[in-house]
Amino acid sequence: MDVEVLGTTGSQFRLIAKGVDQSFINAIRRTIMADVLVPAIDRVFVAENSGCLYDEVLAHRMGLIPLRGGEGLVHPSACECGGKGCSKCEAILTLEVEAPEDNYAVYSGSLMAEGSVFVANNEIPLAVLNKSQRIVLEAHARLGSGKEHAKWQPVSGAVVKYLPIIKVDESKCALSAKCVDVCPKKILAIENKRLKVVSIWDCTLCKACVDACPSGAISISYDAKCAALSLESEGSLSPQELVLAACDVLTKKFESIKLALSDSKEAS
Repeated sequence: MDVEVLGTTGSQFRLIAKGVDQSFINAIRRTIMADVLVPAIDRVFVAENSGCLYDEVLAHRMGLIPLRGGEGLVHPSACECGGKGCSKCEAILTLEVEAPEDNYAVYSGSLMAEGSVFVANNEIPLAVLNKSQRIVLEAHARLGSGKEHAKWQPVSGAVVKYLPIIKVDESKCALSAKCVDVCPKKILAIENKRLKVVSIWDCTLCKACVDACPSGAISISYDAKCAALSLESEGSLSPQELVLAACDVLTKKFESIKLALSDSKEAS
């Protein structure tokens, strides 16, 4: 298998794996979405809330705030406290704010960390208060995974895509440019009296160019042994960290299978 990291463009990260079945890359994608542990606010204790938002709505918004850190924390199911909540499986963040004026916006950056977990983005709006209204609360963050709840899913986008193959029969191509005009991704261009593919990975396999070509010079397929993994992190971990964490999770699962098979072989 040959892996090429294309790097990050804006908030998008992409890597390409050649010579491997798509299911292998898809396993990494599904593991990132379902099994990689990241912190999120799980319990909120509201001492005072004189704003217009109900406590439940405020707690729901806080649960969706991306958090970073959590080193040293264990999953509640693996903690000695049995998931009741202690310093080994929970990190505390506090919020205490009083509006100095009307229409005062409270942002995620107002959450103060008291442990290893902190807010990944300080600009997420939580509530709008009028003058003298207050919010005082304590939020408990825990590690979790996407299969438990969406607030623990570390990506806002995770896609696996085959390598598109666009073939142009130059003996049939009349350079009508109709395919260039209809392409939604604008990946086709006429250069030096030849039809060329500008950016193959941007092709969505819609086949609009095939339908538009009057001479039938274009054919589209895909390479099932070459796939691209595109990720957009929500902030808890970088895309590179997510891929590495997913590989660690899969490795542990494979080791468990090997151990179980070895034990059954010895028993027989």
